[in-house]
Formats: sequence, structure tokens, C-alpha cells
Amino acid sequence: MGGVQATATKGQEWFILRGDMKYGPYEYKSLITMIQNGELYDYNFVWAPHLENWTLVGDLQEFSKDRLCRLIETKDHLAGSFKDRKVPRVDLVTAVYAHNDHAFFDGQTVSVSENGALVLLNDPLLQPGQQILLHFRTSDVNPESFNVLCEIVRKNYSKQRLNVKSGLHYAVRFLQVQEHGQAQLTKWSRGGGVAKEETNGIS
Repeated sequence: MGGVQATATKGQEWFILRGDMKYGPYEYKSLITMIQNGELYDYNFVWAPHLENWTLVGDLQEFSKDRLCRLIETKDHLAGSFKDRKVPRVDLVTAVYAHNDHAFFDGQTVSVSENGALVLLNDPLLQPGQQILLHFRTSDVNPESFNVLCEIVRKNYSKQRLNVKSGLHYAVRFLQVQEHGQAQLTKWSRGGGVAKEETNGIS
């Protein structure tokens, strides 16, 4: 297993499928950068010589959150491909509503920081670049509800589901936050999360 992983990530050439067009070859670290920049998603197909078929990024161990976190922690030569996080992010689950100017839908956070969050929402049609309003509902971990205007920066398929409709994690960047909401986000981010969740992809 370790040998396959090393072969897959060091010196291996990767290709990306977009529609009927194939792009590449790319180095593994280039794909990591594309994921970080919102140019490559879990639902895109990639191929490398060690794979039998074109495979979803989200189904490959090479691009799992655990794998990428280990690269950073061990100061692997690929660690320079990752963006430095300017503010701490913590695992936290709390209920939210979202609105996209057309409809309301429910969901929950998976992790939060002072500047953004990873959320699981019951709407598969939202796209990167789109703005939504998130309403953080009152809960055991959130004493007072607040609203946040967000921009979607990434979407990833997830095996974690709220119900049969949901299966997408959205990474959002906060644009405007109510004052008491900013205080709550700071408290969560700097005081630690409440409940941990496993996520597939990069947060």
C-alpha cells in the first residue's frame, strides 16, 4: 500500500477529464494547488498510470483530507503546494438555514473559522462564486442566532449526508457578518470546536 501511494504521488503524471477533453500531464502537487484554488473538485475525473480507469477525485485516497493533512504535518516536499491558513479553523456542528434569493434550505456547519466555514447544505445546485445568506440558528452551541452573507468558493461531494437529497459540502467565505455573530465566530475559532466530523476533501 505504501509503495503504491509513494509511486502515485512522486514523479507520477496525472491527467484531468473535462467533458470530452483530456488535459495534462500534471504533477501531483499541481493538482493539489488546483484543488486549493477551486479549479479542481471532488466530482472531476482524473487518471494516472497506476489507475485502471478515470476516477473521481473524491474517491482517491491521494486527495483525501487525511492524506493531505499528513503531508502538511510531516513537512513533506509537497507541503509548499498548500495555502497557509491565516486564521484557525475548528470542527463544529451547528444548524443553519441558507437562502440564495430563490429558496430557503437547511443544513449544518462542519467546521468554522472567523472568515469562513465548511457547510453541508440540502441543495446540490449552488455554484462557486454564488452568494448566499447563512442564518446560524439558535442551538446548544449557539446562544443567539445571526446572519452571514457568504460567497461559495468550493463544492465537494461527500459521503456524509443530512438526508437523501444532500451530499455536497460547500466551502464559503464570509463577506458580511452581524456584530454579535462575529463575536461568536471568534469565540468558537479561538476557544475550540464542539463536535468533530469526518469530511472528505480539503477544508
